[in-house]
Amino acid sequence: MSTGRPARILLTFAGICIAAGLLWLAAAWSERNELERLRDAGRHRLDVYTGSLRNAVDRFTWLPFVVSTQPGLVALLRAPQDAVQRDKVNRYLATVNKAAQSNSLYLLDANGLALASSNWDTPLSYIGNNYAFRPYFLQAREGHAGRFYGVGFTTLQPGYFLSYPVRDGERIVGVVVAKVSLDALEHNWRLGGEHMLVADRDGVAFLATDVDWKWRTLAPLPAETLRYIEDSRQYGRNVFPELGLVGRQTIDHDTERAFLQSEARRIDVLMQTIKLPDLDWQIVLLTDLAPVRQVVARAVVGTALGLLALLSWWLFWRQRRRRIRDNLRASAALRQAHDELEQKVAERTHELVDANDQLQREIAERIRTEANLRAAQNELVQAGKLAVLGQMAAGVTHELNQPLTAMRALADNAKLLLERGNTAAVGDNLLHISQLTARMGKITGQLRAFARKSDSVAEPVLVKQAIANAQLLLEQRLRQQQVVLDIRQSDESVQVSCNPVRLEQVLINLLRNALDAVRDQPDAAISVNVLRDDGKVRITVTDNGPGISPEHLPSLFDPFFTTKGDSEGLGLGLAISLSIVRDFGGNLLASNGPNGGACFEVALLAAL
Repeated sequence: MSTGRPARILLTFAGICIAAGLLWLAAAWSERNELERLRDAGRHRLDVYTGSLRNAVDRFTWLPFVVSTQPGLVALLRAPQDAVQRDKVNRYLATVNKAAQSNSLYLLDANGLALASSNWDTPLSYIGNNYAFRPYFLQAREGHAGRFYGVGFTTLQPGYFLSYPVRDGERIVGVVVAKVSLDALEHNWRLGGEHMLVADRDGVAFLATDVDWKWRTLAPLPAETLRYIEDSRQYGRNVFPELGLVGRQTIDHDTERAFLQSEARRIDVLMQTIKLPDLDWQIVLLTDLAPVRQVVARAVVGTALGLLALLSWWLFWRQRRRRIRDNLRASAALRQAHDELEQKVAERTHELVDANDQLQREIAERIRTEANLRAAQNELVQAGKLAVLGQMAAGVTHELNQPLTAMRALADNAKLLLERGNTAAVGDNLLHISQLTARMGKITGQLRAFARKSDSVAEPVLVKQAIANAQLLLEQRLRQQQVVLDIRQSDESVQVSCNPVRLEQVLINLLRNALDAVRDQPDAAISVNVLRDDGKVRITVTDNGPGISPEHLPSLFDPFFTTKGDSEGLGLGLAISLSIVRDFGGNLLASNGPNGGACFEVALLAAL
């Protein structure tokens, strides 16, 4: 047997060993890098989820404190048997709860007994139940804000409880409690496709993207913890099975590698935890490590593509920097030429300005009186518009908040979809965001057009458009009061001779007065009729409210005359509206309709 063959076998074996070693090193390097990337991405997502969780909780932290300052609560706590005061507080809590979009609001006395509640008129009313055993009550009784997550003792529905003491002087006489549901946040997390949970300081998962994980624990619970949960009735149960995390290996202070064991399978996961000390909670993100094997196979190609992308970025940055530098130089030269030209123009026109000053002073003296009168009238009209805008601010804020919230959710979802490579779904999300942005632009554009100062120059104004603009600014209040707005206009091309912004101001004043009149009507309705009659256009606004008292009709258009409370108006709306209509050769009349309710008629000249 020759010595060449054993040598070749030995060299082959050595080559295989070296190749295997290099492959092992490449696989280990790729796996380590991918684990690091997954850990960084997980930390970033944890920061996002932490922010969304804090937003969902912190947006209500002010609520118990603000409600506790309501004097009616102290009055009820002083006289808990006063049925009239109890009814007032119940309705107040229901109104605030609806406006804040919280789950419920209720008032406890110093012994933990519920005296009033926003759900007082439902079968699950809190009134009459005692919650002295709840930690949030004990925390507030000690004189500071309380926080507690648990299952409702009455409704059996989980939620986050916020409490604040009610003081009568220096004495704590009761506690205001707000319950906030986190179900919507949990639902949004599930839609994102993540595998995560939120647990309390003892490791009990009370929010989870996987339904089977809820009410499971990260580790066995000590006996004293189980007794605390039972005494406070925190979760409405006493049995908490473990989640099934085995073989846990610590990577760093907030990251572990473990196996998630279930009856069906065993999954290798990356377990990342972020603690929220102020809430005594922890968020746990579980990332499946199956994709790591795929990343190892694509490591070399991915690195080459990454270097190519880095080179392309550097070339782009260098080209962009050169372009910016050239633009700055050109702008400086243009600005210098512009300054020199302005100086020459100023020198040439100085003599002409001196010659015209005397003439301008004479002209100004003659028109000053008329200008002052017109300016005062315009300022009064502008003040009326700004007052209306101020009173409509809450509705417009709500109208803008809904698309903003939807845009944020869509943007977060788009990021997750983009990380997965689902570009089609990302495109759909961006399309929805664009549509929401267009809607917000329409609202803010109309507000900006309404708020700007306008002159009294008449021009043809399309009546249909003016009514639509006024309806857009009052859309939130119409929905809130559930008012039916019936617009009747046989000829939609009718135009009047007026200023468009001032006509909208008149219509908004009349529609707001009508909304105030039908506030307590069960079947509230407002109608707007447009008729062209003998060279004039008559716009009639009619409501089905209580109508106008006969003794108020003669003074209805007097400045500062109002039938509302001091906090609801200055009594200038109708006076300003009458002034605007008369400036354009029209008239504004008020009367009671034949079937009841108030009727206001705007008569303006038809545009030729």
